Amino acid sequence: MNKEYLSKVRLLMILAFCILATAPRADIQLTPWIFDLRKQFDECINTPADDLYSRCQDVLTVSYTLRREIAGALNNCKSANTKRCTKAFNDAGLPADRLDIANLNRCEMLSDLNEAYLHDKLSEGTCIEQLARIIESNGIPTTHNTVISCSINYVECLEIFSKGTKYWENNVWILHMDTLQAILQSTDFSNETSHRYYSLLEHQLKLKIDLANTNCSILTINPHRSNTRDHEICMGEAYAEIWLRMQAD
Repeated sequence: MNKEYLSKVRLLMILAFCILATAPRADIQLTPWIFDLRKQFDECINTPADDLYSRCQDVLTVSYTLRREIAGALNNCKSANTKRCTKAFNDAGLPADRLDIANLNRCEMLSDLNEAYLHDKLSEGTCIEQLARIIESNGIPTTHNTVISCSINYVECLEIFSKGTKYWENNVWILHMDTLQAILQSTDFSNETSHRYYSLLEHQLKLKIDLANTNCSILTINPHRSNTRDHEICMGEAYAEIWLRMQAD
C-alpha cells in the first residue's frame, strides 16, 4: 500500500481523534508510531510458535500498551517523588515499589505528552522507555491495560498492525539480501551462473510480494470491511509466511 497514502490517513485520523476523542486518556496522543519495538519483535521471531505471526503481534501489542500506560501514569507526576505519582503507577497496574518510582533516576520526562506523537521516535532516555525496559528485562509482572480498541482510537489500532507488517517485511528483505550475498560469494557457481541465480531469486521474491499484495487487495475489496487495517494484517501474515519458508529453505 502506498506509504504516502498511509501517512495521510494517519494524519487525518490523529486530527479527527484529537477533535472527537472521548476516551479517558484522550489528552495523551501516544500511538505505536513513535515507539521502537524492534528488539521485542526480534526476540519473538526467534522463539518457535505454531502461529508466529499472531504471537509476535501480541508481543508488540503488550510492549506498546505497556509504554502507553506508563505514559499515562507519568502524566500524573509533577515530580518523581510524590504520592500522586506512586498512586498513578499502582492504579495503572504498574508496581511503583518494584520500579522504585519514589526515587526515579533523572530521565527525560517529556514536558508535554500531548505533543509526543509529533516525534519520529522517542529517545532511549525518556522515562517511558527506561521504565518499560526495566519491567521487560526483569520480567516484572504487571496488570496494565493491554486493550487496543479499534472502535475508539482507530489510528492506534492501524499503527500496531502496520508496525508488525513493516518488521516482517524488513526481516524478509534482510534474509533475502543475506542469501543473495552468499550466492555471489559462493564458489559452487561460475560468475555467469551465480549472477543469473541472483537475478532469478530477486525476481521470484518480488513476484511473491506482488502476488500477496494482489491477494490481500482482493480479500479487502469489500467496502463494508476496514480495508486499510485488514490489508495490513493480510500483508503481515504474508510476509511472515514468506520469511518462514525462506528460513526453512
